[in-house]
Amino acid sequence: MFPKSLTIPKDQLQTVSENTTIQEVYDLLSQPENAHTRSFPVLDESGQLFRGNVYRQHIFEQMAKGGDMSLPVTAIMRNSTKFIFTNSQFYDVFFAIRDLPFIAVLDENHHFYGIFTHDALMDVLAQSWSLEEGGVAIALLSQQTRGDLEKMSKIITRFTNIESVVTLQTEPKDPITVMFTLPLTIDSPDLKKLVAKLEKKGYPVQSLENLAQFK
Repeated sequence: MFPKSLTIPKDQLQTVSENTTIQEVYDLLSQPENAHTRSFPVLDESGQLFRGNVYRQHIFEQMAKGGDMSLPVTAIMRNSTKFIFTNSQFYDVFFAIRDLPFIAVLDENHHFYGIFTHDALMDVLAQSWSLEEGGVAIALLSQQTRGDLEKMSKIITRFTNIESVVTLQTEPKDPITVMFTLPLTIDSPDLKKLVAKLEKKGYPVQSLENLAQFK
């Protein structure tokens, strides 16, 4: 389930009302503290219901084409149906936010609770890969033979623990890449023995990454 602790709550955010004009949002974006702000959540007059997002890009497009800046921000609002809930499941969150800088989070009453950012998602994924505990990531090729993952894991655990494992496949008929995060250093003698053993058993090593560079 999606952890609420990853959400930036409403009281820590700059939001705008549905009655705010495009000019007023432009003035907000022109303030130094908003120099890097890409968008604002738009709420209804009560400040409870999420209406959508207004983006810097669309504000400047409206100005560039000589559009009416006195219109309410809802005239150029986007993403009115893009939101998740505080009790959403992880995959719902992942596929909802993948093309957005942030996504609105609603509570069980459908009231605006806050936002979940793309950066927060990247942090979650980094934690799932156990970068802090791991020293090296080893990517192996599998031909999708039944039991490959179990056999790979048994070989690896003769030499070290497994901190995390992720499978990747770019095309349906391509071999599967299985990436293990291991608590070994890149120059470890055990790593060299492990690589030799894996390749001898028919699991070629596609890549080795030194995770120390990301810490």
